Amino acid sequence: MSGNKIGNLQLLKEAGFNVPEFRKIPFSAVVDREKYKSLLGKNKDINAEEYRKTIDASWREDFDIQKFLDFEKDISMFSVRSSCNVEDGEELSFAGQFETFLNVGTKDLGNKVSEVIRSLANPGLIDYARNSEAALSDIGMDVIVQEMILPRLSGVIFSSNPQGILNEAVITVGEGTGDGVVGDLTDTSSYYCNRTDDEYYCEGDTDFLTAKEISALLELTDRIKAVTGEFIDIEFAIKGDEIFVLQVRNITTLKGETPLILDNSNIVESYPGLSLPLTISFVKLVYGGVFRGVSRRVLKNDKELLKHSDIFENMVGSANGRIYYKISNWYTMLKFLPFSSRIIPVWQEMLGVGNKTYDKEDVNLSLPVRIGTYLNSLYELIRVPKGMKELDDEFSKVNAEFYEKFSDELSPKELIEIFNDIRKKLFDIWDVTLLNDMYAFIFTGLLKARIRKKGGDEKTVNEYISGISDIESMKPVSTLIDIALNKDRYTNLQYEEVKRDYISKYGDRNLEELKLESRTFRTDPQLFDEQIETIRNSENKDKLSGYMHKPAPLGREGGITRFLSKRAAMGIAAREKSRLNRCRAYGIVRQIMLSLGSSYERQGLIDAQRDIFMLTLDEVFDMAEHPVRMTDEIAKRKELYRMYDNLPAYSRLIFENSEFDKNHRSVNHYVKKESRNELTGVPCSGGIARGEALVINGPRDKASVEGKILVTRMTDPGWVFMLTTAKGLISEKGSLLSHTSIISRELGIPSVVGVKGLLENVESGDIISMDGNTGVIRIERKS
Repeated sequence: MSGNKIGNLQLLKEAGFNVPEFRKIPFSAVVDREKYKSLLGKNKDINAEEYRKTIDASWREDFDIQKFLDFEKDISMFSVRSSCNVEDGEELSFAGQFETFLNVGTKDLGNKVSEVIRSLANPGLIDYARNSEAALSDIGMDVIVQEMILPRLSGVIFSSNPQGILNEAVITVGEGTGDGVVGDLTDTSSYYCNRTDDEYYCEGDTDFLTAKEISALLELTDRIKAVTGEFIDIEFAIKGDEIFVLQVRNITTLKGETPLILDNSNIVESYPGLSLPLTISFVKLVYGGVFRGVSRRVLKNDKELLKHSDIFENMVGSANGRIYYKISNWYTMLKFLPFSSRIIPVWQEMLGVGNKTYDKEDVNLSLPVRIGTYLNSLYELIRVPKGMKELDDEFSKVNAEFYEKFSDELSPKELIEIFNDIRKKLFDIWDVTLLNDMYAFIFTGLLKARIRKKGGDEKTVNEYISGISDIESMKPVSTLIDIALNKDRYTNLQYEEVKRDYISKYGDRNLEELKLESRTFRTDPQLFDEQIETIRNSENKDKLSGYMHKPAPLGREGGITRFLSKRAAMGIAAREKSRLNRCRAYGIVRQIMLSLGSSYERQGLIDAQRDIFMLTLDEVFDMAEHPVRMTDEIAKRKELYRMYDNLPAYSRLIFENSEFDKNHRSVNHYVKKESRNELTGVPCSGGIARGEALVINGPRDKASVEGKILVTRMTDPGWVFMLTTAKGLISEKGSLLSHTSIISRELGIPSVVGVKGLLENVESGDIISMDGNTGVIRIERKS
């Protein structure tokens, strides 16, 4: 009648794990099995008291526990645990249903073994038998008698968070023996460890474990999983520096059959750090509309579109205030395209996807639909340049119309009507930007492959795709620099006119520009004046006045290489122009929302104008029809966001089912530190730089980057203003076609992106060197 507990302990002991000595007391040695079965029969209506009497009536008078206690060493104290044959199974755990005893002396072992077996008679087990095909007579209880460890710390490791996060291990630990930890009899702390990023945070008042102990426990978990299975919890004890495995059980709530994968590759460039509820809800709306559009172009089949609508309308998700791609849905989307097995690796490289594993099973489409999809995809890719021109023309009209009619005097209903009108006009055509991304990715990937085949390196590739003439994304910074360097020539009146003109054209480009809550030159014009003064006070004015990179002209070779480089450049240029227009479109929505915020503040529905960003889009629109005071709900969300800010910015979260947000009373964020003096990443802009590192995590980190090497987790398009005075740029995230890479190439500063472990090893003040041609970073001296 051995249960999984004994089976797992035997497996681990045989595999060489540090399991305290134990012996099995068989159920049949304590209870007469034939009598037990005869008395129970097939009775499913028995109650707990009757069941206990049946067990007692079946007791063997000749039971002698000493026959089983043949330990190889003298042991004075034991633990006594259950090992029921239905306990800790695949479906049910019966956690806490059966008795466990710790610190049991030799004289009391017989009594405690009896009590454990008698704990079979509990209502939970009877209900299980009544509601299943199992007969009580087939259920039995072996008992584990194990050497008692008197530990410094005890705890439980969940290989995956039982709430439903598959790539997050959880370690709950406290002082003393395990009964205190499990029974909440002692203070405990829980460590939540993301296995993808090797980052963790602690919830609790005491930091019980060192980084070394956490690493050892996670390594132990991986080794045990290889023996027992993927989803397990491990009861452990630490005595001195020694870790003991006390028992291992299945996590019955997890299956891992259809996981939901959230991944921040590339999207973190647009939405770094936390995004507020209004931004998150708007982004989900935008992506849903855009992907419906591109799916309609590719399928041109309403029946198939409806069949897969759940995929196309759920391309992004959020967790803990951060925005992610639902990357498994992206792979499904890409499988609709011709040559998807070749396109997917190119897409992964261009977006900087770290974990490149995915389900390679093809999408189930009939042959006619698949042929039609292939033909439609090729047709749409061929007409991408024309489609991007049509989008640019239409957006220019929509943008001009908005600022002609927009006024702070508009009512909430009028503002929402304008929003819906713009949404309808742009959603139908903005999907072409996704096809343009694919266009740029494919031709850049083909260009890289050809150059490598001809013996070229990353530096050669970067030169080919640099120097895009008059790239649109560079205009905001080049114009700003020109204004700053020539400010002395303007009268005050002329300067204000130039400022208004600049803000009219580029006022939405700023740090974290795609978050609706971000402040921009348009919403806060004093930011423009501050940026002008920063440039004027720069020690590198000569560099700023001639900053544009001047690589060898495109097409210096003929034939295929010239064709590929020209197409790649077209795709990149169109991509950057659409990104600038995208920030303008978000600027329009920001203006509408701020105006709604002012209106709701006047009505007393919210406390301050910018509290509008703590609401969702649906809530904002509903308040126009049904005014409801939201101050209490906003206060709760602000408190949650303070907690989110202390959680690590994980690159990947894998959920058992749907995503959800954490809710902790307090957290402390830690990173597992590695000691490495050399790092590597993707070289994106050539050149060598040496100097002081400056770590910037976001726009709140106000510091001068002049003459320093900027080190960050990721950047967004608005960082271009900071990059102009930096000596070099190193980013933990990014790819060859990320905005960071493109702008650094155009500015002519060395850059390396996709550097794993960057922020774990480099700190502000470190002296580092970087090679933008090879992607190698060296830490020469720690601060």
